Amino acid sequence: MTQDAQRRIWLLTQGAVGLQNQAIGLAEHIGWPYELKRVNLTKPWRWLPGHWVPRAHTRLTRDSDHLTAPWPDLVISCGRLGAAAALSVKRASGGRVFSVHIQNPQLPHHLVDLILPPRHDALSGPNVIPTRGALHHVTREKMDMAVAEQMMSHPDLATIRGQGPIIGVLIGGSNATATLTPEKSRQLISALIEAAAEQRAQLWITASRRTGTANIQAMQSVLATTDHWFWDNEGPNPYMAILGSADYLVVTGDSVSMVSEAASTGKPVYTLDFDGYSGRLNLFHQALREEGVTRSFNGKLESWTYPVINDTPEVASIVRAQFEAKRGKNC
Repeated sequence: MTQDAQRRIWLLTQGAVGLQNQAIGLAEHIGWPYELKRVNLTKPWRWLPGHWVPRAHTRLTRDSDHLTAPWPDLVISCGRLGAAAALSVKRASGGRVFSVHIQNPQLPHHLVDLILPPRHDALSGPNVIPTRGALHHVTREKMDMAVAEQMMSHPDLATIRGQGPIIGVLIGGSNATATLTPEKSRQLISALIEAAAEQRAQLWITASRRTGTANIQAMQSVLATTDHWFWDNEGPNPYMAILGSADYLVVTGDSVSMVSEAASTGKPVYTLDFDGYSGRLNLFHQALREEGVTRSFNGKLESWTYPVINDTPEVASIVRAQFEAKRGKNC
């Protein structure tokens, strides 16, 4: 057994798909075996700063995964409660576990070995490596495989795919500062149908869990008389296949992860700005537009090139190097 195969990673998140995918993407590029563990703290501990919770890894809800020895070599956390659990695991191991946190850990930086926040979080420090967007697990190989599987399971899509451009549409939903409503949903889909007609293109649309039933139904009502393809949360999500098949990508701007994943493809990426953004999210979009990565959707579709958003491989190399450096000092 190789040394890499002997090393183990734990991924600690609250279970949200967006958090999990960032941790999975980093772990896959590091290349060591990993276990995905869902963690959630009980009350009142979940309300406290993570470094104030004694033995947080023992104060988990019943639906959380158990965190017990033998401890992993590396723990990757994402989300505030994931950071609290990761710090507790590190302490329980006597400091042997190397800890990496994606996003802002919301605890003193020196308690984490390496912090990987998006640059719009404006964090700095000797152990902070800012990224241009969200880390992710999108790769060309995964997209190609997903496209092949989708074409096999839906032969009609294979026929459509060769008849003109495909506009891939990734729909998120409401967040703390933006609200997606049925009326806004109908407006967005109507504008997309007009753009597709001008390009003689097909719309391939996927909705997320956050989109909501009422918004999905509103979109379906507008699409009812068209032959565009809409995935409505039934069956496997064709998200990766849409990324791989599309000639253009249109993404609701509420999700840093979805925009980052779309921008890793090198394809033209438009954002659907259905509402206002918070300060940090606004900084994210502003930076990508200034760098020529994304454009706000205005009904027209053009092609352009840009430096793709894919920090994950480089960050994984940094994690491995710093892990080895620390392990060497402790030997």
